[in-house]
Amino acid sequence: MQTKVFHVVIVGAGMAGVSVATRLRELGFAGAVTLVSQEEEAPYDRPPLSKQFLLDGDADAIRLQPEALAAQALADIALIRGNPAVALDVRAREVRLGDGRGLRWDRLVLATGARPRVLPALARSPRVQTLRTLEDARAIRQTLTLGARLLIVGGGPIGLELAAMGLRLDARVTLVEAADRLMTRSAPALIAEHLRRHHVDSGVDIRLGRSVADAPDDGHAVLDDGARVAADLIVVGIGVHANDELAVQAGLAADDGIFVDGFGRTTAPGVFAIGDVTRQRNPATGRFERIETWSNAQGQARALAAHLTDPDNAVPYAETPWFWSDQGELRLQAAGAITGDEQAIRGDPQSGRFSLIQWRDGRIVGVAAVNAARDFHMLRRLVAAGSRLRPEVLTDPQANLKSLIAAAAAPSTPA
Repeated sequence: MQTKVFHVVIVGAGMAGVSVATRLRELGFAGAVTLVSQEEEAPYDRPPLSKQFLLDGDADAIRLQPEALAAQALADIALIRGNPAVALDVRAREVRLGDGRGLRWDRLVLATGARPRVLPALARSPRVQTLRTLEDARAIRQTLTLGARLLIVGGGPIGLELAAMGLRLDARVTLVEAADRLMTRSAPALIAEHLRRHHVDSGVDIRLGRSVADAPDDGHAVLDDGARVAADLIVVGIGVHANDELAVQAGLAADDGIFVDGFGRTTAPGVFAIGDVTRQRNPATGRFERIETWSNAQGQARALAAHLTDPDNAVPYAETPWFWSDQGELRLQAAGAITGDEQAIRGDPQSGRFSLIQWRDGRIVGVAAVNAARDFHMLRRLVAAGSRLRPEVLTDPQANLKSLIAAAAAPSTPA
């Protein structure tokens, strides 16, 4: 293992930043580690903000590694709160903070995440919120009282999770999506339609192919077709922009995301990036993309920590992207590509528990599962392996997935 001691500065204290810091210590890294957070809050996990936190408001339950950051073995991770990084000098190896302080680094990790996209037409309305931070979630929770009228703009995972939570809080929920279906970037069309029917049956008023044109001061929102929707609270969830300004100003290669390899290396020596701010090669598509998932942030962090502590034996991160979304009674899990040239269903959609598998050129390239966690975790292994198991084999209700996966992985199995 590498024994050289140096200083690692990590800009960003979300899942990616905290994970690489704690993993460095777990691997025996003896150098200084400094986490820089623009928020005053102690580090926390973001996925619960659109789910359980809206119900119970328990911030302590979503803190990231509180026991690790407080433990004696990891007590030498310095955490700077409420003092954002504002400038980066790659040649001098220094990052300047908002209070004018300069931090020298031997290795710099940019884990600056992303910020929500906004709708200019709604920017002036005090009833409009986005959901990215704990402060955002607290504000939404305060407004979502019994009988509140909630308008959600955007039919992606965040919007649908919010819709389900709104119903649990007895709000009247309307969801507006500009596309002709839900989850256009993250789920196959068949899965999206299943979700739409579920949410409509649960009581959500879903308007597809519509957008919000205005939010006047009369407690309504005006859609592009002239329809008026009562709204005490409007939450916009239409995607995010990468917080890559520091990298761009410093001359790193970036395009709404910092370009990185499997170890998080950027185009500047000694500068790394991980998490939602990065643009990396997606094994499922072959393209450089932003992969905005909890699992990706964790995986990149592990690979980078291994590279920094033992570069000769480190393995680049190349896991097939996957995510989950809890939407009331439904848990959606998806991995790999959302479309192929062939697809097949395992299970019965009418039962509310099934998987949709995608093939391209005879290989399994994606799977999406609804309330079928056990099948999903096994099928995900076939996606990662590029298995050629045929649809009729996997859709057989008597098929034993565990045995099929073991056989497909055996060296004697024909390709």
